[in-house]
Amino acid sequence: MLPKLSFAALLFLSTALSAQTPAADTTIAGQTLPLLSIETLIAQLQRPANGPAVVHRQVAFRGRLFAPTSGLDTLRVPLDLEQVYFLDEVSFSQVAFLAPVRFERVHFAGGLSFAEARFTDDFALRSSHLAKHTTCQKTHFLGDADLTASRFAGVASFVGARFAGQRAYFAQTQFDNAAYFEQAAFAAPATFTDAAFAGIASFKETAWAQPISFAGVRFADRALFWDARFAEEVSFDSGRADGEVAFDRARFSGEASFADFTFARTASFRRATFGQARFDGAYFRQEADFSDSEGRVIRLSAFFNRSLDLSRAAFALIDLRSAEADSTFAANSHLYLHQPRFGRIQVRWPQLAGHLATADSTYATALRLSSGRSLDPTYAALYHQFLAQGLNGDAAACHAERMDHQRLARAWNEPARWGLELWRLSANYGTAPQRIIAFMLTIILLCGLAYRTAPNSMRSASGADQPTLAACIVFSLYTFIHLNSRAWDATGKLKLLAVAEALLGWVSFGLLIAVALAHVL
Repeated sequence: MLPKLSFAALLFLSTALSAQTPAADTTIAGQTLPLLSIETLIAQLQRPANGPAVVHRQVAFRGRLFAPTSGLDTLRVPLDLEQVYFLDEVSFSQVAFLAPVRFERVHFAGGLSFAEARFTDDFALRSSHLAKHTTCQKTHFLGDADLTASRFAGVASFVGARFAGQRAYFAQTQFDNAAYFEQAAFAAPATFTDAAFAGIASFKETAWAQPISFAGVRFADRALFWDARFAEEVSFDSGRADGEVAFDRARFSGEASFADFTFARTASFRRATFGQARFDGAYFRQEADFSDSEGRVIRLSAFFNRSLDLSRAAFALIDLRSAEADSTFAANSHLYLHQPRFGRIQVRWPQLAGHLATADSTYATALRLSSGRSLDPTYAALYHQFLAQGLNGDAAACHAERMDHQRLARAWNEPARWGLELWRLSANYGTAPQRIIAFMLTIILLCGLAYRTAPNSMRSASGADQPTLAACIVFSLYTFIHLNSRAWDATGKLKLLAVAEALLGWVSFGLLIAVALAHVL
């Protein structure tokens, strides 16, 4: 009876018998490796299902592997390669893998294709380097897919790929060129944690049925998530995008977190739908567009360096409060709230003061009624929000800026402009009732001083030569409240001052009544 041979011995014997050409040596990256013909690997992959696994360590393969012309439509044995170099193109297009496939630190000098391939078991491509294009279009991963820490130097395409295993790992993966995941479907939880995209990253119409993490991701170029679907929670925490980011029409059914994310370029969430979204500590260096978006809760406790567009946005709750800064807006940034549709907005007026603008203007021109648009509905909505939350001071400040908007929108030759100017100076548009009292007292005192200092312009009923200051102030008070003073009477040019003071008295009492009614109602 022959002695039992170990599995390693059988594998070595099988490899030796399958070799088409004797092994040579090649030096790659300072390391001397056996150089095998690709026919050696093809012959091993043609083993039946009960054959031994195909295992290679620290070898290089020369020659092009093209599965459709090599009779490799189905692979039934496990494939385990570690620190292996493929010097030419490798294509497993339309191949069905019925056993686990593992590539660890494998280098593909030519292109790699798994287009329309089907993996019924686990697939791993870890810490590997792909020097040219990688094609996984319409590839089906029925087991786990692990591409952790691999580097795709050429264009990587996962268009229409299906990930149906327990997990899909792309953590720390580097894409040096464009990466396309359009119309891909992730039925399993997935992670792109700390992944880096140097070229365009396209996830258009991609669907995630389970939680997904992009925490720490880096987008150097455009990142496109148009019409993407996130069924569960998704995290972009602590990521960074140096190019444009677009989530137009994306749907976030679970919680979406962009905490501490840096948007260096325009961030677009137009017509996006959110269940609950958090942007705590995020930094928008340029435009942030949430126009026509909708959802339950969106917390925008972020910093906006240029603009935030919430035009026609519909949310049950918008939270703009900032926990770490005095304001969520830079000095010259703008907030667009055209036709707002929110149930409640949590913000303090000092954060918004001077930042409201129409959708087609800067703040400098927003205070004028341009293109038939007005900020009045926005101010009115915010005013009622502040009152409902008991923030009366914020409501008053909001109302004052609203009236400033109306005042500056009118020309100096309009009577309404003068009325608003007086309304502002006397009572700050009704928000400061104490100011109108001070205004009335100031008029009385100033007119009293004028009566006292004007020589020979006051006539005494008793024949006195010159009135005292107290007498002039009493005369001013009587004139202001429209009572006749029997002790003194104005003469000459002072009669015009008396008439003007009487008119100011009428106006002041009217303003006082208006302020009182405004506070009562």
